[in-house]
Amino acid sequence: MFQWLMRLLGLAQTPPPRPAPPPPAAPDEGRAAVVLPLAPTDTAAEAPRPAAVPPRPAVAQAPWRRGAPAPSLDLAAVRGHLRFTLDELAGRASNNADRALPEQLNRLISTDQLDLPPFPDVARELDELLKQTTTDILQIARVVERDPGLVRRVWTHARSAAYSAAPRSLHHAVARVGLDALWRIGMSVCLNEATFKLDGMQEQADRVRQHGIVAAEVAALLGGERRGALYLSGLLHGAGELIVLRAAASLPHPRPSPLMLQQVIEATRAPLGVLVATSWNLGPTAAAGIGFFPAPDLAPAGDRATARIVRAASIAATAAAPAAPGVPAVDAELATADIRDLGLDAAAALRRADEVWRSLAEGADAQA
Repeated sequence: MFQWLMRLLGLAQTPPPRPAPPPPAAPDEGRAAVVLPLAPTDTAAEAPRPAAVPPRPAVAQAPWRRGAPAPSLDLAAVRGHLRFTLDELAGRASNNADRALPEQLNRLISTDQLDLPPFPDVARELDELLKQTTTDILQIARVVERDPGLVRRVWTHARSAAYSAAPRSLHHAVARVGLDALWRIGMSVCLNEATFKLDGMQEQADRVRQHGIVAAEVAALLGGERRGALYLSGLLHGAGELIVLRAAASLPHPRPSPLMLQQVIEATRAPLGVLVATSWNLGPTAAAGIGFFPAPDLAPAGDRATARIVRAASIAATAAAPAAPGVPAVDAELATADIRDLGLDAAAALRRADEVWRSLAEGADAQA
């Protein structure tokens, strides 16, 4: 897959001119304009396209071009925006099953926690330990061993093909992995299977989690930051989608239609992500990267670079992802061009994304 991708990249060194995406609408009186995906329409009345440029499904070309940013980082504004958006979606629903999803989310956003558990204690403790100038590997290992999922991931990393023999103990595995990698593994605990175990939607939720891990690693590379807000932004930029999937999985059958589910995700993912980042006290920079990655130029001036990096990382994670049933292939040339438009290294981003996807696949095989 990666060789195919890089061949396309080679052809894309001078991509053909293409229309620039329209700029996002300016916020109106402190609230961002609502951007809702439109339902399919009758294309017969549209102006015909030139025969030399056959139409292609937008989702197969640029899924990252769909979706709305958060209106701001102000919680009252975000909640008001979400209520308005969800009311609009509920009003457009054609049946009770579709209407139930935006109504359920409207109930959830009235709480501070979004029905989420607190940010994992083990991740907080690791963060504090690794901020210290001197670290005790045995003390770190004692924190790691309290979370079985974290132990499993540390062992998987420490037993990779880069090493000739398995580690002798958990503290040996921790030392082998290294403190920066350990921090990143620890932060991913917040997306563990126990938190987002979803009836009937597990495969999609797992895909979102994996996408976040890949995007986080790419963001860290592009930003030259081994740990910190950039990694957290990449890791959690899809957390809002997990909130939507969790709400949908909690509903009785019949479940919302795929079209309604996708419309809700695209309209609310980024604003919901801001609520998650705030609930978990991740800081304004991480919240800005999560909330404004769909439209980085709307981010606060000091956070635009973070939002651009998270957007580029998300594009790379999408373009390099292995094929999945029912998920259209993406246009790698367009991904390359869009990352370059953000002023970032597309080849490095796509290469790193491919490496991390492969590592995740190898880890899954090792646990099977």
